[in-house]
Amino acid sequence: MATTGRVRPSPLLAAWLALGFAWHCALHHAPAAAVTLSTASRWVVDEAGDRVKLACVNWPSHLEPMLAEGLGKRPVGAIAGDVATMGFNCVRLTWPTFLVTNASYSSLTVEQSFQRLNLTESLAGIRANNPAVVDLKLIDAFKAVVSSLGENNVMVILDNHVSKPGWCCDNADGNGFFGDGYFEPDVWVDGLTKMATMFAGVPHVVGMSLRNELRGPRQNSNDWYK
Repeated sequence: MATTGRVRPSPLLAAWLALGFAWHCALHHAPAAAVTLSTASRWVVDEAGDRVKLACVNWPSHLEPMLAEGLGKRPVGAIAGDVATMGFNCVRLTWPTFLVTNASYSSLTVEQSFQRLNLTESLAGIRANNPAVVDLKLIDAFKAVVSSLGENNVMVILDNHVSKPGWCCDNADGNGFFGDGYFEPDVWVDGLTKMATMFAGVPHVVGMSLRNELRGPRQNSNDWYK
């Protein structure tokens, strides 16, 4: 009788599945200060070997303005403080690849980014609530958000959500799969490398999500199992 062996997923696919599962591990947690994390078997642990349960909330920063949402309404420190007060110990902070790889985006200040989109009311709100970020380059404003989360003992996972900044997701948005209009693999890797290098010395940045929701008509088993 012929038998078939178990099909094992590739390391890349296994990593994606593990990453997706991690977001659901948020029960019976306590807020945690920044720590160096590693894995022991299937658990995430701290330096002492104690299990750490990530209780993460999403904070979008990948939309067209490329600034964390809400800064036109409240000071960044107040938002970060509320995250901790509500019992979360982690933020999944989204970012678009072009923030660090495309000069037409990365060269913009916060003010210029909002002006080009004619978001005058939102810009006025940022001036009122977060005046210190208005003249910053977008990546420096992103760093300011990361810093504020650290000051409130909130860990950060950098989430590469899309390449071109904008709403996610659609199968035809050009951000879905390797080779799509805005998803060139070498540019993607360059963006990941730049962000990993930039935040390597920031202790409360504890991880990076490599890409959000691979999707669309170009996906295929050959590329998934490379």
